[in-house]
Amino acid sequence: MGVSVTGREPRRHIGGGTLVHEIVHPFMRANFPKCPPWLNEGMGSLYEQASERDGRICGLTNWRLAGLQEAIREGAVPPFAELTAMDDNAFYRSDKGTNYAQARYLCYYLQEAGLLVKFFHLFLAAQGDDPTGYATLMQALDAKDMDAFKKKWEAFVLKLKFP
Repeated sequence: MGVSVTGREPRRHIGGGTLVHEIVHPFMRANFPKCPPWLNEGMGSLYEQASERDGRICGLTNWRLAGLQEAIREGAVPPFAELTAMDDNAFYRSDKGTNYAQARYLCYYLQEAGLLVKFFHLFLAAQGDDPTGYATLMQALDAKDMDAFKKKWEAFVLKLKFP
């Protein structure tokens, strides 16, 4: 089962993998047509390994974790301002494995902190003024110093286990 910072463990595994990942994309297109690639793929990959908690789907740790942990140890994970600013070309062509994993585990962090739904709704409302979601991310996290948050997030990720 996944690591929970909320103390609420998922009740049962509901499947995952590529099928669930790809099912998320039409949902994102229908509800957030201008969704940036980091959030689209972050949400899709969040549910690749999923369960149910309190009547809602929740992502669990998955196979992307080991590569992200290695990239963190090597200092190869970009700042969140850079990740969120990536257009399709940059996200899908430049180190896409790290990009997917960073986006996924940012969404996982938000989920485990109880902030994912809040962030999503704030970002949806602010997309005209904040097309990358970076300012909204700072707001949802109540983070004024994103370098400090990145260090906190990296420590969180390095403590995670899969399976």
